Amino acid sequence: MKTHLALAVAGAITLTACGSKTDVSEKNFGAAIKQYLEKKGELCLGLGDVEWPVEVSEDAWKAKKDNPTSTVGKMEALAAVDLVSGTDAEIDAVIWGMKQTGRKIMGKRYAVTDKGKKFYRQQGGDICYGNLALDKIVKWEGPMKLGDYQEAGVTFLYEIDDLAGWAKKPEIQTAFPKVGEIIEGAEKKEQKHQVKLTSLGWEAIGLD
Repeated sequence: MKTHLALAVAGAITLTACGSKTDVSEKNFGAAIKQYLEKKGELCLGLGDVEWPVEVSEDAWKAKKDNPTSTVGKMEALAAVDLVSGTDAEIDAVIWGMKQTGRKIMGKRYAVTDKGKKFYRQQGGDICYGNLALDKIVKWEGPMKLGDYQEAGVTFLYEIDDLAGWAKKPEIQTAFPKVGEIIEGAEKKEQKHQVKLTSLGWEAIGLD
C-alpha cells in the first residue's frame, strides 16, 4: 500500500512539473508564437498589386527608371538579381490603368525567370525571400481576463529561416527598403503579438 501511495504521489508531482498547455508560461507563449510564424511568417516583397507580366510604356520607363522604389525601379532591381527578365516589346496602350484603347506602343515587359519561379507565389502574385521564426520570448503582459476569455500581449525577438541570398543585395534593399529593415532587425528588433486562451491552450490571434 505504501509503495502504491508513493508511486501515486510521484506521478502527481511529475504531472505538475510538466505543466498544462493553459498555464501562463514562456514555454506556452513561445509555442503559440512559433505556430503562428510557421503559418503566417513568410516574408515577401509586397508585389501583390502588380499584374504579371508587368508592362510599362517607354515614356514611363524613362521617367521612372531612376526612382528605385517605383514599379520600374523595383523591376530593374529584380532583373539585376535574375528574378525577372525585362525585354523591349509592343504593349497595349492604356488609359487610367484600363486596357481599352486597342492601340500598341513600345514599352518594356517584365516576366518572372526560372530562378524567380522558385520564390514566386502564384497565390498573391508575390516574390518571397524567407520565413520569420521565433528567436526568443522577451516578456508578456497580462493575461487580461474578460469573463472566461483571456488574452495576453507577448513580446518576442525573431530570426529568419531560409533567407535568400539575393535579399541582401544592395539593389534589392534600395528598391524594397522594408527588406533591409527586417533583415537588420533579426534577433534585435522586438515584435509584439496577442495570444488568447482556448480549450487547447494558448493560441496566437490571427492564426486562422
